[in-house]
Amino acid sequence: MSEISFNELEKKVKKIKIEAFVIHKGNTRIFEYLKNKKVVEKPSKVYSITKSIISILIGIMVDKGLIKNIHEPIHHYFPEILEFNDPMKEEITLFHLLTMTSGLQVGNFQGSKNWVKFILDQPMIHKPGSTFQYHNGNSHLLSAIIQKISGTSTASFAEKYLFHPLGINKYIWVKDPQGIHGEGFSISLNVEDMVKLGFLFLNEGQFNSKQLISSDFLQQMIRPYKQVDTTIEGTRGYGYQLWTYESTNNNTQMEYYYASGLYGQYIFIVPKLNIMAVVKSHLQYDQQSAPRLFFEELLGSWMDE
Repeated sequence: MSEISFNELEKKVKKIKIEAFVIHKGNTRIFEYLKNKKVVEKPSKVYSITKSIISILIGIMVDKGLIKNIHEPIHHYFPEILEFNDPMKEEITLFHLLTMTSGLQVGNFQGSKNWVKFILDQPMIHKPGSTFQYHNGNSHLLSAIIQKISGTSTASFAEKYLFHPLGINKYIWVKDPQGIHGEGFSISLNVEDMVKLGFLFLNEGQFNSKQLISSDFLQQMIRPYKQVDTTIEGTRGYGYQLWTYESTNNNTQMEYYYASGLYGQYIFIVPKLNIMAVVKSHLQYDQQSAPRLFFEELLGSWMDE
């Protein structure tokens, strides 16, 4: 892990609107670029990293026995589904929501007066489990289920079992018109709180020697259930609200998984190297994959050393 590769990374990061890029090997911070103090202290939107947080909360509910079976149909929580008399809709399970394979048509539910109703009203366009379709609605239904099971808000459940144990106190979490905390794009966090989530992943569900989520569920989260994109360079997959990547470059295997959000928000985990990285950005749509490409180049340079 040479100083040269870190210098190259810093040059690339400074050229575009990346506000923070930090890398840890174990508990040691081995690289840090912070544009200013505000990005360290002030929470800002992490967009779809919210999905990964929702997945962790589902895992905590499984660990506590509040959810007995990840493959149970969601009509147990939304009995109104049965009124559609649609056998495919009745097949949708928690697993399908987690893996983005519900088969529900994607719709702009954020403009509706009742997000959950709008999502459930959408027609089925695929058999559940058959087709990966990235859809914020899947994640919002999970947030609604957390609220139904816990009897409290998703944020309150998160505070008790995840945020407070991690020391996350400055978050902002937007709600839908019914008061359900938004799933796929609604949390704001600062850089150091993203790092805490990264440590939770890196340490297989532990933080400060306390097991917040079982390593068993975490292993389920990071397993690619669907191959999303396969190229000469490698294969991108999707687990439980997390992305996975496996590449072969110059006969060197590279595997990692990550949470990502719009405009270049990332939490990268490379278990075999004990590496974790966090990125906060404000990038244009066509640039938002740049931090991931920078990180892959860095990993490649280390493996070639």
